Amino acid sequence: MATQTSTKKKLAIAGGSLLLIAGVTVGGALVTANSTIFDNVFDTKISDTTADGELKVTGAPMSNTFTGEMDGEAVTGYYTATNTSTNATLTVTLASQVQPGGVNGAQLAGALDTRVAIEGGPLVSTGKLADMRLDGADSFELAPGASAKVRVDVFVDDAAAFHSAGLDDSKVTADYLFNSIAKSN
Repeated sequence: MATQTSTKKKLAIAGGSLLLIAGVTVGGALVTANSTIFDNVFDTKISDTTADGELKVTGAPMSNTFTGEMDGEAVTGYYTATNTSTNATLTVTLASQVQPGGVNGAQLAGALDTRVAIEGGPLVSTGKLADMRLDGADSFELAPGASAKVRVDVFVDDAAAFHSAGLDDSKVTADYLFNSIAKSN
């Protein structure tokens, strides 16, 4: 018996494809499986004032490697954060990101403490290296053209607990991530 092909199925698929293409291209609409959004239905406003600069950070390396041989000393990095914009104030935050790999890297990053000082101010605890955060009320603002000195310490707060964890041969590399949100003036 010979194989028969159905031209009805081919026509249905072709017709459906044409309807989909027509639906997407007509009237500036975005068609999804469950909805259709026409033009700017959410009435979002586009600002014609853009930030003309960015956050520039200079100083010590942003990527640092730590070992389990730390014994009470602090590893300190000094940075200068500069707002290069002339029309936007920046809210600056800081976080860490642990790189994959290393010997017992996750355990070591969870055992090392961090703290940050802005412009010679008080040292603010920013948690463990595995999840260092300087944000919320501790974030800082930079006016257009302004700079701030940032000190980042990685240290062992509880030496007894650190030694009992047996991390002497451990190694971890972490990056410091400076982020900013611009607010036009």
